[in-house]
Formats: sequence, structure tokens, C-alpha cells
Amino acid sequence: MSTAASTGTPVATTGTPMAPSRPDFWSRLGNTLGRILGFLLRLIFILLLAVALGAGVYFGLPWVYRALVQPVQTHTAQIQELFNRVEGVRAGVEESQNAQNTRLTTLETANDAQRLQLDAAETEVSDLTTALAAETAAREALAAQLTDMQSQLDDQAAANNDTQSAVAALAPDTEANTAEAAALKLQLGLLRLENDLLRAHLQINAQNFGDARATLTTTVSAMQAFVETPGAFSADTQTTLTIRLRAAASLIEAEPAAALTDLDSIWAEMERSLGGS
Repeated sequence: MSTAASTGTPVATTGTPMAPSRPDFWSRLGNTLGRILGFLLRLIFILLLAVALGAGVYFGLPWVYRALVQPVQTHTAQIQELFNRVEGVRAGVEESQNAQNTRLTTLETANDAQRLQLDAAETEVSDLTTALAAETAAREALAAQLTDMQSQLDDQAAANNDTQSAVAALAPDTEANTAEAAALKLQLGLLRLENDLLRAHLQINAQNFGDARATLTTTVSAMQAFVETPGAFSADTQTTLTIRLRAAASLIEAEPAAALTDLDSIWAEMERSLGGS
């Protein structure tokens, strides 16, 4: 095999190698223009596609936003607002329920306290009714006692009158008449003191303590003067009665009833002393 054949170069039949054939100018120009036109067409297509995509993006994204995203956001905001309102309503209901429960508890507590107060008031009314009945009975007994004391006072007044008449009728000429007159005067003094004590009893039983204190003060002075009557009592008796009268006088302001009891006892001792002498 020859060198020419191995290189693929055509050779002439005569054995001389031939020059390779070249495309002409127009063919090359056509090919170049074709390639340029194809490139331009592809470029224009790409630009149009890019413009279309940009326009789609420019006009499509707002539409997609308005058509899809914005309604979702709006619905989400509305749902959140509704949720917040529901939560607010629920919180308000819970707060109202708690307030109602608190008020109910307060009312129940107040109702229990009022029930206890009512029970206590009913018990107090019952006690007051019983006390009123007892007070009424005591006042009725006191009225009967006052009537009896008034009768005694009338009897003492009549006895005083009789004694005064007897004293006036005595003849002072003889010694016997003088002694009898002195004894009658002592009895008359005792009766007057007893009348004062009865008056004090009436005043204390009527709960007129102001007048009772005044009567008792006057009676103590009268009894002290009676004790100091010459020849009526012995010296020891006078001392004892004076001490007791002072003790009774110290009780008049604070405890007039106790003072009256002591004066009754002193009057009884005076009567016994005069009766014995």
C-alpha cells in the first residue's frame, strides 16, 4: 500500500496527487448567516421566553398573592381574631362564673350567719318572754306588798294619833304620870321611825331610789337623835346602836336596800331594848 493511499489523499489516475476541494464563498456565507440567524432566533426565543416569564412573574405573583396567599392570610387573621374573641368570651364566662361562685359562697356564708342570728334572736325572745312573765308576776306581788305596806302605814298613823292623844291627856303633876309620858314619847318616837322605814320600803319597792336615799338619810339622823335620848338606852347600847347606824349610813348611796335592811334590824333592837327596860 502506498503512502498516498494511507493518507486518504486522492490521487490522479496518472499517479499525481490532487488538491482538496474547498466550499465556495457563498456557501460559507450562507452557512454563516444560517448559524447567525439560528442564534438570533434562539436568542429572540430565549428573550421572549424570559420576557414572558418575567411578565408572568410580574403579573402572576400579585395575582397568585391576591388569589391564594392574601385570602389565606385574611382567613388566618379572621380565624385568629375569632379565636381571640372566643378566648375572651371564654375568659369572661370563666370570670363571671368565678364571681358568681364567690357571690354564692358569700351569700351562703351570710345566710348561715343570719340563720345563727335568727336562732339566737328566737332564743333571746323566748328568754325575754319568760323574763317578762316573771317580771309581771313579781310586779303583781310587789303591788300586793305595796298595798299591804300602805295599810300598815295607815295603821301606824292611826296608832300615832292615838298615842299623841294619850300623851296629851296625861296629867304632868305626878311622877308616875311623868314616867308614863316619857315612855309613851319613846313609843311615839319608835312609831314615827317605823313609819319612816315603811315609807323607805315603799319607795325602794317602787324603785324610786332617789327619794329612798333621801328618806333613809333623814331616818338615820332621826334614829341617831332617838338613840341619844337621855335615859332611853344604856351607854353600851347607845355605842352599839351608833356604830351600827354609821355602818348603815355608809351603805345608803351604793346599796339603799341593804341600808334599809340594817335600819330595820337596828329599829328592832331599839324596840327590844325599850321593851326590856
